[in-house]
Amino acid sequence: MGLLDRLDDDADVADEAASIEEVTKEVEKTAPKKKGRRARRSKAKEETIVDDEPVEKTAPKKKGRSRRERQPREKKERVVRKISEDREIAGMAAFSFRRIVDFIVNYGWAIPILGISLLGTNADFTWFIIGGLALMLLNNIVLPYQFGRTLGNFTTRTMFVRHTGKAPMFMFFLMKTFYFPFLLLGLFGIQLALEYSKETNIVVLVICIISLLIFLADTIISRIRKDDRMGLWETAFLGVWLTKHISSGESSGWLKRLESSGDFFEQRGWGVDGEGGEEADES
Repeated sequence: MGLLDRLDDDADVADEAASIEEVTKEVEKTAPKKKGRRARRSKAKEETIVDDEPVEKTAPKKKGRSRRERQPREKKERVVRKISEDREIAGMAAFSFRRIVDFIVNYGWAIPILGISLLGTNADFTWFIIGGLALMLLNNIVLPYQFGRTLGNFTTRTMFVRHTGKAPMFMFFLMKTFYFPFLLLGLFGIQLALEYSKETNIVVLVICIISLLIFLADTIISRIRKDDRMGLWETAFLGVWLTKHISSGESSGWLKRLESSGDFFEQRGWGVDGEGGEEADES
């Protein structure tokens, strides 16, 4: 009997052990499995990466600017450069006589100096040259700046006028007077070009050639625009005409004397157009 009792006790113990194992297995199944360190680290990195990703914010759409309707540009009216109706173009006699008077005033003093110099005289012409240059400046800068006229204009009762009805700036008179120096420099440039050598001054040669080209351009344009009596400088200053001038009679002093010089030449018929003079010019 003692042996059977032991066998029964052993069987009970085995049953209890089996039941305990079954309970522990069930607990392990229901409990969460522990992860390793590497798995936990990789999971933490994934979480941080996900957290660091910037959240794309949808920016509010800007309202498109309404395009302004472009207004058509107003076409600028082209300025017609022509002489005003209250002005009358001077005749051919006044046109020619004015050039003669201005040439005598500007360069008349230089002709005796050149003639005496060609004779081989060693005279000192310094003061004579200074006086001549002062007279040239008076005729081409002072008088045009103050009154818009030269001595040639006063004697022929004429005046240079633009399309605006006003006299051109004094630079017009100064450049128009330089036609004679341009001619002399051009002839000197031709001589330099014919005798060209290594010792020739290139700067002087270029200046002389430019002067010759200016003189030729003035001559050619004067031929082309002969009907309008316009040369290079009349064209460059956008239209300048030589018109008749009527004195207001309010002048006094030496200006009155300049105005009276027109009476002196008119009484002698110098620079005065005869009847039908304009018709003869147009023909």
